Amino acid sequence: MDTRNKKSGTPVSSFKVSFHLFLLIPVAVLFMFAGCTDESERSVRIGYVGGLTGRVADLGTAGRDGVILAVEEANAAGGIKGRPVELLVEDDRQDAETARTAVQSLLDKGVVTIIGHMTSAMSVATVPIINEAHVVMISPTTSTVELAGKNDYFYRVYPSGRQAGELLAKHAYSTRHVRRMAIIYDLGNQAYTDTMYESFRDAFHALGGTIVHTDTYTSGPDAVFADMVARLSASEAEGVFFIANAMDTGLFCQRLRHSGSGIPLFTGEWSVTEEILQFGARAVDGIEFFHTVNKQGQQSKFLEFRERFKARFGYEPGFASVHGYDSAHIALSALARSEHPGKLKETLSLSGSFEGLQGPIEFNAFGDVIRNHFLMTIRDGSFTAVNDPDP
Repeated sequence: MDTRNKKSGTPVSSFKVSFHLFLLIPVAVLFMFAGCTDESERSVRIGYVGGLTGRVADLGTAGRDGVILAVEEANAAGGIKGRPVELLVEDDRQDAETARTAVQSLLDKGVVTIIGHMTSAMSVATVPIINEAHVVMISPTTSTVELAGKNDYFYRVYPSGRQAGELLAKHAYSTRHVRRMAIIYDLGNQAYTDTMYESFRDAFHALGGTIVHTDTYTSGPDAVFADMVARLSASEAEGVFFIANAMDTGLFCQRLRHSGSGIPLFTGEWSVTEEILQFGARAVDGIEFFHTVNKQGQQSKFLEFRERFKARFGYEPGFASVHGYDSAHIALSALARSEHPGKLKETLSLSGSFEGLQGPIEFNAFGDVIRNHFLMTIRDGSFTAVNDPDP
């Protein structure tokens, strides 16, 4: 039987084979070129997630910029084993559902590690996701005890808030001689503020002090600081520990000082970004807090970083930038040591200590750290170390 095409005289079977081969040639060429791609040209993707909008944007932006600088320096030095590092950034908007979506988006894009979050509440919301994916997250500033002592994929370069709360209670009682304390804190980042409140309260009580007034609110445009100050004044407290973000702390201090109150003010490190100076002005002078970064530090690594950071971003780096840089540097160093990105957790566990900008950083078996705190105050619009004889 003749199987030729009656119009062209070409055998039908030969035509089909030739046509299929023609279609396969481009595919084969693509595979050939893909096979020739140098492994060193493929980027290593890492993620950053933090609050970049809203009332916590100061913290998230500062942390992001620290990470950016670390990545840029790594690429200038040759990347990770010759492969460039690509940074993918997400905004968690200080919202749990947005945070979960942001982290999942980074995982879907193939990041091998994530730097973030910058607040405890967001870290608590997303740790189950990174644990399920077996991808390490290193937080620059999460301090909640809720995530301490767990064998998971969550690491942090920031110590537990319990340590800072206890130190501040001792300082307020023993050095500032406050016996009747008021505590006001934001429920919008409750994983952090609860830790600070409870650790301070318990330590203050153990010393013999009394919490005479407790007030809570949720950060946002509806927060009425005048009402908080009125309730505080009625309590006859001798001092106030205000636990919130920088904007709210500055605005509260303005309202408190405007009322004529001169009682001692204490806060947590969350609030002490440059933004507290903007919103608090002279009203925040004298406020005291324990800091994990000594801005007067003279370590050569810190001083060099400080100059590079100011040249790159045009502003002075604060604790969030320092911890963001340290977190990214640790992740990049561990990736360079690891034989495979999927073994980052094992590499971190076996690496011992890492050199941070102000000293060594060492994780325990659960990815937590213990670090020195520095007693600080704001004096004439500047963050200044306090020489406390008994910190």
